[in-house]
Amino acid sequence: MFLAPFVQEIERSKLDVEEYLREFGFSASLTATLYEHVPLRQYIALTEDLAQRLERPYLGLELGQQFRLADFGPFYALFALAPDLGAALERFARFQWAWQTHTSLEIVPGSTTTIYRYCIQDPSIWPRTQDAEYAIASMGAMVRQLLDPRWRPVEVEFEHDVSVRRNRLSRYFGARVTGGGVSNAIVIANHDLRQPLPWRMGPLDATTIPVLERHLLNLLHEESAPNRSCAESAAIQVARRLGRTPVTIEAIAKDLNLSVRTLRRRLAAEDTSFRSILQGQRLAKLEGIMTSGPRPLAALAFRLNYSDPSVLSRAFKSWTGKTLTQRRRKGR
Repeated sequence: MFLAPFVQEIERSKLDVEEYLREFGFSASLTATLYEHVPLRQYIALTEDLAQRLERPYLGLELGQQFRLADFGPFYALFALAPDLGAALERFARFQWAWQTHTSLEIVPGSTTTIYRYCIQDPSIWPRTQDAEYAIASMGAMVRQLLDPRWRPVEVEFEHDVSVRRNRLSRYFGARVTGGGVSNAIVIANHDLRQPLPWRMGPLDATTIPVLERHLLNLLHEESAPNRSCAESAAIQVARRLGRTPVTIEAIAKDLNLSVRTLRRRLAAEDTSFRSILQGQRLAKLEGIMTSGPRPLAALAFRLNYSDPSVLSRAFKSWTGKTLTQRRRKGR
């Protein structure tokens, strides 16, 4: 469903569709079934490479702003029949795990605004600029179709550096755009979320939505969240928390609805530990951040939940045998 627009751009170009898709382990027949699952890493790699091949650095943004509710197929009804915008986006977030595994769409409510944070949980999948801009732009397009074509968010944030992209992004969103964040996010005013949608169902039709949701989950062949090992689940929670909230074994155990003792035991049975997972996620995230451009050492420490840059420096040397200065020089 998300790959299809990129395949259409390949077809419009001078590239050989079959040959190009084979480079990433895909075939042209794949998009005949819009609910077929494809490997996330290969999908991200294709979006980045295609933007370069076509010399269209804003390819993800362009396709995102062209996104239409009808592209969701039968899921369209779930959103269009919501009582208000907030309910529509909540339903969208509930299906995120089924559409795109190893990613999260988190809703963070506030007193006047609500933040919708989208992030790929595997920090080693980088760069992912096209997917990030495609995802946030398509959410903006969705809101404009549900609410008002002139709608604007309060603010937009991206993980990647936007210093040379800010003007183009700001023109589309009509809002302040920042980069180098802990995730990709769109901030929406709460009064917009309370706006009723024109096609909402009446109270007597409320039972229709749960039935529709069940049928759509069956359509996706996903009765429940994908089975993951305890280590994979812990790594996802660690990646979600890095740079935002404290990352302790107590916090991760709570996220997984486990006791600390049970979490330690299960990780040991999988031949790993919380410390190893935390170190691996920190190192992967650090490598991704550093490949996207220079960052102050204090900013890197903050993004990885270190209280002091010197602690990060010592940790990096213990992991890799090299100093951060040597790693930065190598990346230039």
